[in-house]
Amino acid sequence: MSFALPLMLLGALFPVSLAAPAVAQPKPTMRIHEIDVGQGAATLIELPCGAMLIDTGGEKSSSFDGVSMLTSYLDAFFARRTDLHRVLDVLVVTHPHIDHVRGVPAVLAGYAPRNVVEDGLPGKQEDAVPIIAGLHSWVAQNAATVHHLEVSLDAFPRSGKPLHNKVLDPFSTCNGVNPNVAALWGRVPTDPGWGTDYDKPRFDNENNHSVVTRVDFGAASVLITGDLEDAAIPDMLAARKAGSFDVDAYVVGHHGSENGTTVDLLRAITPQWALIGAGPPDRQESWTAWDYGHPREWIVDMLQREVSGRRKALDAQVGTAKKTFVPKKIKAPVYATGWDGTVVLEADASGRFAMVAPDWKPASP
Repeated sequence: MSFALPLMLLGALFPVSLAAPAVAQPKPTMRIHEIDVGQGAATLIELPCGAMLIDTGGEKSSSFDGVSMLTSYLDAFFARRTDLHRVLDVLVVTHPHIDHVRGVPAVLAGYAPRNVVEDGLPGKQEDAVPIIAGLHSWVAQNAATVHHLEVSLDAFPRSGKPLHNKVLDPFSTCNGVNPNVAALWGRVPTDPGWGTDYDKPRFDNENNHSVVTRVDFGAASVLITGDLEDAAIPDMLAARKAGSFDVDAYVVGHHGSENGTTVDLLRAITPQWALIGAGPPDRQESWTAWDYGHPREWIVDMLQREVSGRRKALDAQVGTAKKTFVPKKIKAPVYATGWDGTVVLEADASGRFAMVAPDWKPASP
């Protein structure tokens, strides 16, 4: 017996709306992608409802191209997160040094950010100056759709609270969680009396004007300090309210340089996880981790003492001086792109963290 006619009649009597298949919603988690751009910095913060990129790498040597690594990673990320349509919600440029801004033109061209945050300095390094000028020109050309913020201490609340607004934090409620993005430091308008370093005013060092960013997702949090140095760190700690720096994950300042993290800062952060953006010591050329001696041994030792928890033990190389490295056993959850490649931490809104696989890895040589 054929059932075609009764089914047709049933459909006529009781019409059914054929809705499109439901699209799976992103998990209610935050992911912190510390992208391997060699000796440089690029941190992608992934949220259920968007993404922000803090700095753009990276190293450019005879055997390594940090910008290519960054764009390959972002392409793979957006291939997974098709709901984001290859658009960054926020691009933060912590300060105008080439190892943080080299990829800005590629990011503007490929992932058109809706909001751009920077410290407002034009740059001094010969190769960084045209990149910052190009960023400003792009923002001006797209002023109708792109919001721009220069983070200066003049704009911070007198109460000592972090700076928070819709340019820094355009995110609404994501799967029941409302993320919070705030700045804790930025361009310093006048010299606080930092003195000199190697006969140069510390105030003229663009590292000390780095935009420092905190991101909270429920009970999970991360702090990114750019290249802020020990001249400015005490002033930042004094300027913000107690508890402003207490986070779970710390993107270690200045690539693990000896001047990028202090004991007082680390004890204010009380991190469970530490992520270092620095290259490996085997590329022995100028402007590499080998050339700078990053990350420094005593900073790594301090991180291992202060960071809670454990990781699978790893034999790494750490710098004792420029171009000088020694072996070090890493047992605490201190991760570095020079040892581990791209590192991805995932956290749920209750503050539980776990390592997850990166979206892309370069092919083995």
